[in-house]
Amino acid sequence: MTNTKVALRNVQLMKRWRKFRISKLGKGKMKGVGFFEGIGLKITGRMDGARNLPRECGEGGWISPHLDREVRSYDEFSSYMWGRLQIEKEDEYAQLGELLDFIMHAQVQLENVKKELKDMLSYETEVNVSRKYGESKLSDSQVEARRANERSKRLAPFQNQVSTLQSTLSAKMDEFFVLRNKIIEENNSIRMICACMKEHLLQRMDIYWNSALRKHSENNRMPVIPSIEVKSDAEIVYMESHKELMQRAESLSQNLLKDKMEVA
Repeated sequence: MTNTKVALRNVQLMKRWRKFRISKLGKGKMKGVGFFEGIGLKITGRMDGARNLPRECGEGGWISPHLDREVRSYDEFSSYMWGRLQIEKEDEYAQLGELLDFIMHAQVQLENVKKELKDMLSYETEVNVSRKYGESKLSDSQVEARRANERSKRLAPFQNQVSTLQSTLSAKMDEFFVLRNKIIEENNSIRMICACMKEHLLQRMDIYWNSALRKHSENNRMPVIPSIEVKSDAEIVYMESHKELMQRAESLSQNLLKDKMEVA
């Protein structure tokens, strides 16, 4: 497969993944509970309330099979979204790691070459105007020009190496910032989608709870709102493998920005 075909395939996958995330965000998750969705929840709540569900489960908590399914559905949704994101972006994480290693290695190389150049400059402080064999008929200015040219030639390899490393490093740093920011934004979009799903789920639970409360024989003991915690550890679990990489990326990013500010 040619590089062009690979690039086109990656672009298509990125567009498809973006559409998928938008669809998850747009399926009523940012809106209120739909009319028919609400009716179904009210019916379920009344039927469960008539059977004295939810039931107290200790420490002031009340649970029912319906509420348990709602809570589990959020964890399953979060696991799916975070798991899919890590699989879709595994190549980008690998690329980010390569850029990190390259930049850190190039920075060490650049410092070493700059030191060598500085040592050469301290040694070549003045242009040597002494005449060499066969230069007796040359004027002082011609001899000085020859020595200056020889000095420039001795310094050129170090100066060229510094210039090349600085140019390459600058390009790689730009690439690093773009990729790092892209990964961060994609992670943030998944957090937003999961937060919207959680908010929608809490609305569903409130409707169910209020309906169950009206028919429940122990409604005087039940809390006004559901006391069930809706949470998921999916982000922590799926991001664990990239935690060290992102910490290194953040540290390098801060150092690079600090260096830019000091130069400016």
